[in-house]
Amino acid sequence: MPQGPAHMRSHIATAAYNLACNQGLNALNIRTLAKDCGVSVGTIYNYFPDKAALVTEVIMTFWTTIAFSEETRTCLQYSEGENLIAFCNRLYNTMDQALDQFRTIWLGDVSSLDARTRQKGREAEQACFVHIYQSLEKVILADKGIDQNVLVAIGANNLARLLWDTFYQSLLNKDQSYRTLLALIEHALYR
Repeated sequence: MPQGPAHMRSHIATAAYNLACNQGLNALNIRTLAKDCGVSVGTIYNYFPDKAALVTEVIMTFWTTIAFSEETRTCLQYSEGENLIAFCNRLYNTMDQALDQFRTIWLGDVSSLDARTRQKGREAEQACFVHIYQSLEKVILADKGIDQNVLVAIGANNLARLLWDTFYQSLLNKDQSYRTLLALIEHALYR
């Protein structure tokens, strides 16, 4: 059994994440989690005041795992001379594989959560997306083939956010809208 508050919180969060990964977000039940952790229900509530806080922690753990996994970290690293389009295709393909679990296990569950829990989950996602935005922005600024006049008008940060937001929706919906965006960007930004 973990010792100390930080270890106990981590132990509970890990157990909750594993339960959600194996059975879905809707399977997160405080009583089941307490039993799995070998603690009382009250102990769970000492670290997570309600189910929304627990779900938020699970979603944050998921996105942190996705955003900072070795495969994704490698994917988010800029390779000297790589253009934005090649980087985006690599990013999309890596995230597509990484998000398979989210689509198959959690996507339906997220829609059934109450509004407050969904909002907290979105906030947790957004915190992890910052890392992806920054990587995209770095590539945009490093790509010497991009017309700088056009880029100044758009803004690297705005373009990075547009790219990821479109990619994310395309990943969730399993559609090809990201390809349309990349074609438009290639046409608009490159000389």
